[in-house]
Amino acid sequence: MRKTVIPVLLVFSLSAYAQETKKADTANTTKIEEVVVTSLGIKRQARSLTYSSQQIGGDELTEVKTPNFLNSISGKVSNVQINRTNGVGSSVRVLMRGNKSANSSQPLYVIDGIPIINGVGKAPEASQYSTMPDAGDVLSSINPDDIESMNFLKGASASALYGSMGGNGVILITTKKGKLGRSSITYNTSLTVDQAYSLPKLQHSYLSYDPAVSGQAPGVSNESWGAKGDSKDHLKDFLQNGTTWVNSLSFQSGTEKSTNYFSIGNTTNKGVVPSSYFDQYNISFRNSSKYLNDKLTLDANFIGSLQNSVNRQTPGVSFSPLVSLYWLPRGVDFDQYNDSNYSFIDKTRLLPAQNWWAIGPDGKFNGNPATQNPYWILNRNRVTVNNKNTYSALSLAYQINPWLSARIRGNYSWNVTDSQRGVSAYSDPNLITSSGINGRLLQNKYENSSTYGDVLLVGSPKLSEDISLDFTVGGSINTSRNTVTEIDNAYLAAPNLFTLSNLQWNVDRSVGDGFHHINYSTKKQIQSVFASASLGYKNMVYVDMTFRNDWDSTLAFTDTNGYDYESVGVNAVLSSIFKLPETINFWKIRGSYATVGLGLPANLTTATTPYNTAYGYIVDAGQILYPKYSLVTDPAFSELFVKPELNKTFEVGTELRLFKNRLNFDITYYNSKATNQLLPVTISSNLGGLPSGSYYVNAGKIQNTGFESSLSYKIFDSGKFGWTANLNGSTNKNKIVELFPDRLKVPENLPLALTGGGAYTKLKVGGSFGDIYGIKFLRDDQGRILVDADGKPLAEKNIGYLGNPNPKFMLGFGNTFNIGKLGISFLVDGKFGGKVLSLTEKANDMLGVSQTSASARDAGGVAIPNAVYAPGTPNAGAAYTGLTDAKTYYKAVGANQESAGIDEAYIYSATTVRLRQASIAYTFDINSSYVRNATVSIVGTNLFFFYKKAPFDPEQVSGNTPGGVGVDSFGIPITRSIGLSLKANF
Repeated sequence: MRKTVIPVLLVFSLSAYAQETKKADTANTTKIEEVVVTSLGIKRQARSLTYSSQQIGGDELTEVKTPNFLNSISGKVSNVQINRTNGVGSSVRVLMRGNKSANSSQPLYVIDGIPIINGVGKAPEASQYSTMPDAGDVLSSINPDDIESMNFLKGASASALYGSMGGNGVILITTKKGKLGRSSITYNTSLTVDQAYSLPKLQHSYLSYDPAVSGQAPGVSNESWGAKGDSKDHLKDFLQNGTTWVNSLSFQSGTEKSTNYFSIGNTTNKGVVPSSYFDQYNISFRNSSKYLNDKLTLDANFIGSLQNSVNRQTPGVSFSPLVSLYWLPRGVDFDQYNDSNYSFIDKTRLLPAQNWWAIGPDGKFNGNPATQNPYWILNRNRVTVNNKNTYSALSLAYQINPWLSARIRGNYSWNVTDSQRGVSAYSDPNLITSSGINGRLLQNKYENSSTYGDVLLVGSPKLSEDISLDFTVGGSINTSRNTVTEIDNAYLAAPNLFTLSNLQWNVDRSVGDGFHHINYSTKKQIQSVFASASLGYKNMVYVDMTFRNDWDSTLAFTDTNGYDYESVGVNAVLSSIFKLPETINFWKIRGSYATVGLGLPANLTTATTPYNTAYGYIVDAGQILYPKYSLVTDPAFSELFVKPELNKTFEVGTELRLFKNRLNFDITYYNSKATNQLLPVTISSNLGGLPSGSYYVNAGKIQNTGFESSLSYKIFDSGKFGWTANLNGSTNKNKIVELFPDRLKVPENLPLALTGGGAYTKLKVGGSFGDIYGIKFLRDDQGRILVDADGKPLAEKNIGYLGNPNPKFMLGFGNTFNIGKLGISFLVDGKFGGKVLSLTEKANDMLGVSQTSASARDAGGVAIPNAVYAPGTPNAGAAYTGLTDAKTYYKAVGANQESAGIDEAYIYSATTVRLRQASIAYTFDINSSYVRNATVSIVGTNLFFFYKKAPFDPEQVSGNTPGGVGVDSFGIPITRSIGLSLKANF
């Protein structure tokens, strides 16, 4: 049915178009005057671009408010994939045109033409045993009401002027300025109710024991394989409706000489988990003034934010209150352990001790795996995260003559993140070990700063009546500093006093007990020169060329510390060259080729950090255990010397505008090859002079090919009724072409990040980025599952390929209706193809707490399709058609920390189709002395799924590192938000 939408819309439009009596002025409609912001903040006519770019307005980011505005991009921009760990203020993983790097494929962010650093510390780790929550990112702290537009430069040609910073694409953010005319004040407020959904389906119809058997009682085991009997849904009672309240107030004014914009904002969130909350405060100011007869323009900008959160949720098992409720033995009365009964005073030490079913009279934890009281985690394993961010920029532009200007720009961005978790005495011994009788302190502090400055000469001389030239020549210096302090210590002098002065380091302990102190600072500088030129002929044909050379301090120890990047592109505006049918207002074809790169991290090894005052180290029982990797310096292995990663991209595309520019269509094909991947490798024996050891080397090639398209259609555009439809679609194919060279004699695969449960993600030649590997069913040569005499499925001894989480096709379909002063909009977002793994479901099945395990018991067992008895059994080779006992089956395929299970049983389709957001708004024209107008809206986001097979949201990630995508490892539940918003203009 959905495939017929666009043809039907075209029929409607053609009918309306045919009825119009007034012909369009072809000369005017084909003259596309749209101006877009491009690399380095230079504005250009959209018709002259030789590469694909896609722009969205600030109103599209704020129509339905989300705490991190990057979440609002999903479905609105083609070939942009959004993943998140969930939770208010959490960071967002953005991919444009697929994964390109084994390290990070996140794009560069640029505010008003100047690059910024988005990270605030470590990327959230992908592990079942995470200890700290996602601390967010810099962009999550920006007020979306301050954004004028965002432009997505997805290809290498578009981002080549950013050199080694722009290898993964660039997102340009333009902030609001004051406007000429009457001063105005705008107030925005929205209040939404947040509800957790897409939670694991749990059973409440089987107990953890059999009441009919003497001596059996709840709370002896955390497994729920007992007799049939009802139990209460304590998870439902535990979770609460959260609220998110967003407020912002802005003021703008302007004269012909000066414009001003000022705003303040606040976001307050009460989480769906009790005692979790988040506060954010924003302030921004921008002034643009003209001097010297309007020849000199001064532009100053400041953005600041402060974030505070308590009990931001941590994915994984260790500190998740939700996992404790997932695994609560059925039949245990959780009311005995609620928020008023989670602790008691231990008479021996006069300290709060944990009250929980899993703790026996001897104080030892029962259950495998052990869990803690959810309220103990929230109150006695409390975690806080505080972020401070500032961004300040200054730009001077002097108009030398009508076609030439000089610009000097600079910015300073700074952010600090301070996270702390105090683990009280009497917590799970696995979290504090035997030495932690007084508790454990975890503290992470990350401080980042970046100073950027550039000088530009920008010109647009008219060489003749037919030939135009736009050029930019300049240079830049970008210096970044990073200070990291990580402390993990369970040797507290006084119990439950979580201060640095209370920590003991000089104690007799063994190496490897898990506690450490990391402290290092780094500095990195990139010095660059660059140039670009765009030559046009009669506004019909354009040729673009760019060049950039970077000198990187991380490569100062090499013979060649400078690397150049180039691009060339051409387009032809066919609608200006040829006389086309009247319905075609604009038609352009384009093509480009470019090379861009990715620099090296400053803290890679001691050799790459010439500026460091203190290099990274981990102190563990007096030993320095870091860094673990060194660099290849033997000239005989010069091809392995470190250098920037390189991305070579070719793209072609076309753009069409039809029916008085009411229908806009753009499609692009691209082929990119990312080489010189920075890879860790361990060599076990001497290879022709290269000693055994662990090294970082440049090797490998990752290829991405695909199509991306966007369509915008004003189906009806009258004064009383308007209907605009937007469609974004893309497909991307990723392939690992090469990894390590043959002479290294290492396996042609590379694990990315362990996720627990026996499964992990790895790169393998011939595979794709993100491929998931794990334990599979043991099968015969005909692909049939082998079972033992009891019908228990058998497992392979070695791991095998299970699937890839990346969608084969992405589609966003948005509609906006205007009926007088009433506006209605919605966005349907679809991801098609891919496979994901749920370790949560795997553990829940093994423990007998999942609804799946209860349904199997109700059915009398589990049917295993296409199964035969294994060799060595009495019926070897015969078809197995019986039902396997539910407990037997799920004990075999499910898993906890002690059992690998069979991962293949927990692979699900990643396809989803959802109503991403919707709004109904009405505008009141008040036009009083104080209030101009007001818009009241009903808004909603993440409303429901039209289609989803996985037991979790496949967009959810266990961590923003490459290995955390596609694997649900006790993740944070997503939320559905519905509420009201008000926008008033004064």
